Amino acid sequence: MTRVKGRSRILRKLLTCSVFSLAASALSASSAGGGPVPDASEWASSPFRNFGAAVPVASGRLEVFDEGDDPGFRASLSSELKRLRFELHERQGWADPIAAGDPLRVFVARKEAQDVRRFFARAVDRHRLVHPAIEIDASGLDSRQVVHEIARLYALATLNAYGAPDSTFLTDAVAETLSADSRADETQERLRIAAAAPLLDLGRHRDSLGRVYVEEFTRAAGGPGSLRALWERAALSGESVLPLLLHTWTDATGEREEALLLRAAARLYTLVESEPLPSRLTLADLEGGALDAATPATFSVRHRSLVPAADATGALRISWPDRGAGAAAVVRYRDAALPADVVFWKAGTTHTVPLAGIARVDWVIAGTPGGPPLEAIPATVEAIAAFPAANVAAQAAAGPGGTRVWWTTSGHEGLAGWALFREEVQADGRIVRTGPQILPSTLQADDSFRYAYVDPDTSPGTFYRYSVWAVTDDGLLARAFSATLRTSD
Repeated sequence: MTRVKGRSRILRKLLTCSVFSLAASALSASSAGGGPVPDASEWASSPFRNFGAAVPVASGRLEVFDEGDDPGFRASLSSELKRLRFELHERQGWADPIAAGDPLRVFVARKEAQDVRRFFARAVDRHRLVHPAIEIDASGLDSRQVVHEIARLYALATLNAYGAPDSTFLTDAVAETLSADSRADETQERLRIAAAAPLLDLGRHRDSLGRVYVEEFTRAAGGPGSLRALWERAALSGESVLPLLLHTWTDATGEREEALLLRAAARLYTLVESEPLPSRLTLADLEGGALDAATPATFSVRHRSLVPAADATGALRISWPDRGAGAAAVVRYRDAALPADVVFWKAGTTHTVPLAGIARVDWVIAGTPGGPPLEAIPATVEAIAAFPAANVAAQAAAGPGGTRVWWTTSGHEGLAGWALFREEVQADGRIVRTGPQILPSTLQADDSFRYAYVDPDTSPGTFYRYSVWAVTDDGLLARAFSATLRTSD
C-alpha cells in the first residue's frame, strides 16, 4: 500500500511539472515582432513558426498574427469579419463570444504547417470564450479561401460558446451556413463539385449539402433565428441539437424527418448543374432496373442522372416500389431560361417524366433512419411513345388582327394545359421574350383536340417566334413545337 501511495504522489508531481513546463514553453515562444505569442498552442509556439506582431482587426475584437505581410489580405479579412459579426450578433442575435479585453487571436501560417484549421479556447464563461484562438495553415490557399476559413472558424467559435451538445455533422454545417457569402464563386463551385458524386454523405459534404440542408430547415422553420433558438434550447436542456432540429422540422412541416434531407438534396440540384458522368445512367440502364429505390445509409443521398438525346421524344413512366425510400427528380430544360422543376415520389407512387425538350434529369434518393437493405429495390421504368399529347400538328399565320397560332392533337394523357412563350426581334437586333401565356387543356373532343392563340399586340414588319410547351399534371414541361413568322409591313 505504501508503494502504491508513493507512486501516486510521484505521478501527480510529474503531471504538475509537465503542465508548468508546457505553460512556460508557450509563454516563452517569440514572434517575429520580438514579443511572446500570447495564449498560443504548441503549434503556434513552435520555433518553426515566424508570426509577425499582432495587428488588430474588426474594431480590435480580433488580433491577427501573420507569417506574411499582406495589407490587402488584412483589409479583406477585416471587412469580412465586420460583415459577419454584424450579421450574427446585430441582425440574428447570436451571443458575441469575444469579451472586451480578450480578443480572438488568429494565427496564419504561410509555410506548410500540417494543414491545421482549428479554433480553441481555454474555457467558456456565459457564452464568452476565454483566451480564444484560431490557427490556420494558409499554404496552398489564396487570400479569399483563407478569409473564408477564418470566417467559418469564427462562426464555429460562436456556436461552441453556447456549449450545446452535438457529435454530428450539424455544428460544422451550421458554421458553414452562417459564414457563407452566397455571392462568392467558391460557394457555387463547392456545391457543383459535391453534386457530381453518385453518393453524397452529410458528414463528408458539410460545406455543400450540409449547408443546403441547414438552409432548407431555416426556410421551413422561420428563418435564421430558428437556428439560434435551437442552440439556446440545447444549451439550457442539455439535449443534442440534431434531434431538436429534426423535431422542429416535423412540427413546422408535418413531414417525416428524412423529408428534410430529400428536399435539401432536390434543392441542391436546382441550384447547380453538376458534371453528369460520375452518376450517369442511360435509357437502357433505367429500363433494366438500374434506378435503385432502396434507402441509402442514414443522412446520405444516392444520386443518378440522365442526359436525354437532343431530339428525344416521349416520356418515362416511373413506378416506385412499396419499400422504396423517398425520392425526387430535378428536371432541367434545354431552354436555359426556364427554371428547373421537381417531382417527388413516395413508396408505391407513379409519375411520368417527359423527355421532349429536357436537358437532364437528376434523381435523388434520401437515406431513412432504418438504413440500407441487403438488396437493391429497383424502380420500374417504362418508355412511353407520346406524352402528354400525341400527334401535335401546328400552324401559324400573321393577319390584320395580329398573329394567330393554332394546333391540334389526337390524344392527351396527364395534360394540364399549355405554356406559350413569345420572342420578338427588335429593330436593334435584341430579342425580347415574354410569357408564358397559359392555355388550359381541352377535356374532351369528338375527333381531335383543337387549340388556338391570337396575339393582337404585334408590330408591322417584325419577326416573332412562338414556343409552345405542354404542361403535365405534375407541373413538368414537354416541348411541343415552335413557329416563326414575320408580320407584314
